[in-house]
Amino acid sequence: MPSTVYKGDLTEVTFGHETGVVLPHDYAGSFKFIAKAGSRDLVKDTSVITFSGGAASTPVTDSLTVGGSLTTGHSVLQFPVGMLVGSKVVFSIKNGSPEFDNQDDFSVSGRSYTIIKHNVVVLSGSGDSTKYGTELTITPALKTDHSSAKDSKADDVMEILPFATPSMDVSMTYSATASGSAERVLTDQFVGLVNTISLPETRVDLKRYHVVGLGRDVAVQVPGRFLNTGGSFESNMHNARWMYYCLGHEATSATGGTLQTGGAAFLTDGVISQGDSSFKYNGGSSAPTISGASPAPVGAGDYVIIVDTNNTDIKTYRETASDGTWPTNGANSILSKAQKQEIRRIVAISDSSGSGRIWVDDPLNFSHADDTSIKFLKYEADSTRGSPHMTTTNTNYGLITNPVERILFSRTNIPSFAMEVSIRRRDTDSNEGTTDGSNSDSKQLTRVFRGCKVTSFNLTADTDAALRLTVDFDSALVYTDTGRIETGTKGDRYDTHRLFEDTANTEVKRKESGIAKRTQKPFMFYNGIITVAGVQVGQVVSFNLNGTTGVQQYYTISGANVADSKEDQVPFAGTRNPSLAVEGKTEYDLEMEIIVDDPVFYHKMRRAVDHYDDDTSDTTDADMIRLSFTKQGAGATRESIDIVMDDYFIVEAPLPIPEDKGPLRSTLKILPKTVHVIAKDTLMHS
Repeated sequence: MPSTVYKGDLTEVTFGHETGVVLPHDYAGSFKFIAKAGSRDLVKDTSVITFSGGAASTPVTDSLTVGGSLTTGHSVLQFPVGMLVGSKVVFSIKNGSPEFDNQDDFSVSGRSYTIIKHNVVVLSGSGDSTKYGTELTITPALKTDHSSAKDSKADDVMEILPFATPSMDVSMTYSATASGSAERVLTDQFVGLVNTISLPETRVDLKRYHVVGLGRDVAVQVPGRFLNTGGSFESNMHNARWMYYCLGHEATSATGGTLQTGGAAFLTDGVISQGDSSFKYNGGSSAPTISGASPAPVGAGDYVIIVDTNNTDIKTYRETASDGTWPTNGANSILSKAQKQEIRRIVAISDSSGSGRIWVDDPLNFSHADDTSIKFLKYEADSTRGSPHMTTTNTNYGLITNPVERILFSRTNIPSFAMEVSIRRRDTDSNEGTTDGSNSDSKQLTRVFRGCKVTSFNLTADTDAALRLTVDFDSALVYTDTGRIETGTKGDRYDTHRLFEDTANTEVKRKESGIAKRTQKPFMFYNGIITVAGVQVGQVVSFNLNGTTGVQQYYTISGANVADSKEDQVPFAGTRNPSLAVEGKTEYDLEMEIIVDDPVFYHKMRRAVDHYDDDTSDTTDADMIRLSFTKQGAGATRESIDIVMDDYFIVEAPLPIPEDKGPLRSTLKILPKTVHVIAKDTLMHS
């Protein structure tokens, strides 16, 4: 008998990065963004932006399937309808005689805009010859007078900012009917070995007023803010990817065989700034390919490496003369710098004779100079084309060919992410089944929690379990698929990610989703080594590392005149939701329970010894705390994780006498300044 209720085993949870979308004039042929003629409404304080041009596999596609045939001449931004409501937009107006008023230029006036409506409309034609285009309604109204249409010109740029903007999926399919659509974003990543999860469910902050002279009951009730807080999950750690969202910055080191590329050398074309989500490149006379027996053209889903040999500081302070640089120096060294190499998934690419633009999944953490070398990698079922691959032979079990090593650390900001959650009452794909409300209907409900940021975390291990990470997070906005209540042909407009049925149902797709075969086993306590102040501690019973990011949500007065509709994917255009989630101060503390066999820790506590490297002769330090875990196996290059604290005080080291006359156990409380993590695995990017 099929289930007729919603159940936990019929729920899918995946996640992905949030990434800005840069839309330069002429990025693909004759592409332009347009202030729609006559759309400026000074009463509602809104304007409408449309597009013209575009190309397949880029942010704005000119190709759609209409009436069963692939047609061109469209201009559809590759996002699910309504997904961008609440996202911010800025403009860069560079042309000497712009169509746009220079007061709309962010660098001139500081003006930014909020998307309050995101829809696809008919541009022209009818039936099978219909042409579709995206319309974005923004507030406040543009300063540009667009009583007649105003088109972008050379060097003009429109940018949708990363916060609350999930990474686009250029392979999605838009249709005028909900049942014909398969819209999605790149929330296709495996969350982890999650034991429990609590979602930041929407709560209405209802304002209730008693009024003098109207009796004792509540006289007026008015909805106030929408709150999406309290998200949390506990995961047995099988890799270190979530520490990226807890700390914020990542540099990578990958060999990838020879850092795969095909043809001529490719270089960045222009300076890349920290936070950029796309960049121009050039080199050779043809589109880039990835080396192999048969060279593969670089496309969406492949990976780009920015091979920057310059360094960045991993600390905002330094009280030591040691100057270790990762990856030259490893987890057993005091580190103050890291090489600025970064890896990102390509979400879209536009090429013209070996030069073009690449859009990436997740904004870049570092700045990069003009003419910096770039290479390309691709996930394969084996280790070809630089693909990380785990060996399973008895002699080399656990050995990773082409491993990716990363260092994670805290600096200016932490990334936001989007979490996709779908629930259904039948184990069937609603896009292939019925949506008529009968017993065979899955009655699927899909939500994408946008603008999520980690507020606090707890990393713990004891002698009973695996290394576990508990993450607390809040969300700014929630997109809900409303295709089932649309007027006309109803259906699920959003195409959900069903992890092991379509999203990660092959070995290559599992690698892409962050759960490569044989990597899903967690780090266990019996494969861990803990070093404190240069001493390997063999009597550790448990440890707890706690961290806070200081993230706070802020509501702002938007003044948008918004009419609500039951078909809105984001109610009230997000005006009742927080518009900012800003990081504050970070704090860490470590508690470690040990069976006491030496009074050394008590002596260090009672003298308030400051543990930091003061040896100017080398970068190897005897004072750090290092928590090291390695997966089982025979191979030397196995999955591993090192959590390092190299500047700390022991503030408590009690020595209570047990009532059972057993061994003395002490819970050390340690306050580090910073934490950094070094990991080795098969992920190209966290």
